[in-house]
Amino acid sequence: MANFSEAVKKVLDLEGGYQDFVNDTGNYNSRGELVGTNRGISAPVYESWIGRPPSREEMKAITRATAEEIYRKKYWLPIQGDRINPQYLAEIIFDGKVNQGQKGIMLLQEALGVPADGIIGPITLAAISRVNPARLHDEYKRRRIAFYRQLAASNSSYSQFLAGWLNRMDNFKPQSQGSALPILLLALGFIAYKNRYSCIYR
Repeated sequence: MANFSEAVKKVLDLEGGYQDFVNDTGNYNSRGELVGTNRGISAPVYESWIGRPPSREEMKAITRATAEEIYRKKYWLPIQGDRINPQYLAEIIFDGKVNQGQKGIMLLQEALGVPADGIIGPITLAAISRVNPARLHDEYKRRRIAFYRQLAASNSSYSQFLAGWLNRMDNFKPQSQGSALPILLLALGFIAYKNRYSCIYR
């Protein structure tokens, strides 16, 4: 079972604090006012959370606890994160939902070869459980990067965000990549040891 606390900590670290970039459409409330984004919570998302257009001061005042609760209810629960294993796979899918919305889930479903409806249900979960998690992670990451590049190429106002998006993706790697080499070396050492003595007593 994937752990929400670990996943949300990673997302919050990546998102940082308050920003009010003029070209970021997520920084405007429904009145068209530039109020910003805080802890990765955009103005439209926070507006739906509190039920009215937020002010700049209210966006700046979003606490970590509030942000975590929003991430849990609006992103983690919809992807059924508790049912995705291993942790590193749940984290990149969670981040895809946070940063790319429904499109992020559709990219996952396209990688899995299941209907791309943007909703993680029984069919998508079953498909996730059947594939190699490291391979799915890498293929999903590749598709997310390709989408970011396509978005930046098609709209010049997004090009300024491309480097940040690519840096974000660099933070996602299958955990097995970090441990594969030591395990391989240990295995090779054992084989060499075994072969040495099998030769002596043969």
